[in-house]
Amino acid sequence: MSRWGAFRALSRAACMAGLGLVAGCAHSQTDIYDRLPSQVAPSETNEGRSTSQARINGSDKATKDALVRPAATSQPEQAPELHQAPATQRATDRSVPPLPVPATPRESAASGPASSTPAALPADSDEAALEAVIASGQPLAIPEAIHMAFRFQPRLQAQLESIAQARGKQQIVFSTFLPLVNASYDVGGYGLGVGGVPVQLQKGLPGFNFLPGLGALPVGLHVSTPFQLAELNIQWLLLDFGRRLGRYEQARLAIDVAALQTDRAFQTVANDVAVACYNVLRSEALRRTAQDAYRRSEEELGDARKREREGVVEREIVLRSEVQNAETRQLLHTATEAEFVALAGLNLAIGLKCNQPVRVAEILESPPFSTALCDCLQTAVRERREFQVAQRLVEIAAQGTRVARAEFAPRVIADGLLFDFQQQNPFHGHADFGLGVIKLDWILFEGGRRVAANRVAASELRQAMAEAESIANNIAFQVNEAYRNAVTAWVGIDDSRPAVDQARENYRLVQLRLREGAATPTEIADAQAALTRAEQNYANARYNYLISLANLEYAMGVGQTPTTLTTGHP
Repeated sequence: MSRWGAFRALSRAACMAGLGLVAGCAHSQTDIYDRLPSQVAPSETNEGRSTSQARINGSDKATKDALVRPAATSQPEQAPELHQAPATQRATDRSVPPLPVPATPRESAASGPASSTPAALPADSDEAALEAVIASGQPLAIPEAIHMAFRFQPRLQAQLESIAQARGKQQIVFSTFLPLVNASYDVGGYGLGVGGVPVQLQKGLPGFNFLPGLGALPVGLHVSTPFQLAELNIQWLLLDFGRRLGRYEQARLAIDVAALQTDRAFQTVANDVAVACYNVLRSEALRRTAQDAYRRSEEELGDARKREREGVVEREIVLRSEVQNAETRQLLHTATEAEFVALAGLNLAIGLKCNQPVRVAEILESPPFSTALCDCLQTAVRERREFQVAQRLVEIAAQGTRVARAEFAPRVIADGLLFDFQQQNPFHGHADFGLGVIKLDWILFEGGRRVAANRVAASELRQAMAEAESIANNIAFQVNEAYRNAVTAWVGIDDSRPAVDQARENYRLVQLRLREGAATPTEIADAQAALTRAEQNYANARYNYLISLANLEYAMGVGQTPTTLTTGHP
């Protein structure tokens, strides 16, 4: 009886442990809806922050391109540090900013001459607000911005969870190789009373009644007693001819697929950050161009008004200068808006709040382009994760055909059962039962299910192989497209750089002729517009080239990952 007592104690302890585990799994999760508004609400900035951060000195680092002007040379002193707090530690200000009040419309053209006084912009949308945002951010190099994105980008956190899920699924499949142990423990009581007219067979035998499910019971029997029932069942699948092994191989390959896809996700985020940084630098360069154009138009307008007062020119010259000044002012507003949007896009790529102060360190030198297309294609074959993912998917489909074929084979199962029934007062009885079997389970007919499953598995294998070929074709096209864009952008820099010098010289000569009275206002307006377009074209060509290089690296699969960012090698 001692061994059965130990068995009952073990069953009781197992049941209590299971109840505790179930209760522990029912813990409450942190409500994510409390954190989402803080990602959208504007962050508070301290207007009295220290500006002791040293500015970037353009003369400290030589540049091979004299037309590139560092943005930091025209910026005020910088704030000490960019607040890089995790999402759970950011400000939770949920206040909604008031909507800007529309400005009073100006007088229409029909009511009189339009005033040249610019309309007032909202306090958080003018150029001074942009300068304050830029000045309060720490200058970031592109590798530093990518490192921040690897820490704060929620897309990467979601992708990392796919690896954890794949590992969990592998553990689930591995558990099928182990025995299944099930224990139960029941405590209760029963009562039985038999009466009525008995059924008599012959003299000397007690009368009885027959109850369906219970059998023959003697009349006058009255039993009432508590009981305890302990049961332990062990089942182990010994042989299934490759079913479990095929599923386990599929789960193992799924981990490789998740790891490769996560690696590619890091490269995608790194490329997004690099492109966002180049867009910020482009928008800064275009805004400086718009500022120069607006300054020149202001000078021309002031000169035209002066000559009108002196009686040298007619009123129409002043009106034309005012129109030119309004166009350049609108160009400056558009450039300022584009820079606001570019900064918000950079924050989105990094994983920060959309109005987080951030700056990008100017790139003073563009790397040369000397890569051949065949080398780019070979690098893509070697480095693109999609090739390896396609190979793993084909292997997973091949394992699926193995599992489908194994469904036609039998299964060998070992099964064991221990049963202990204890009856207490007033009878003190017990019943012990043990059983162990090894059985062969073979499904002979299922209406064609296994045949259809085998056909589906073969079709999935063919599909995976076809998709692998499609992926190879897409990668080849992406590399070709990125390479041609980089070549065109590289040539565009050489085409647009001399045009800037020529447009500046042309503007200078037209100004000299205008002072001598030999040039018309149309010529000076055309010269100014040509200079603005030349500067814009050069800025666009330069940053298009940098963006094309980043896209080419991404297409080849040599983008930044946590490993390459640490070692410095692709």
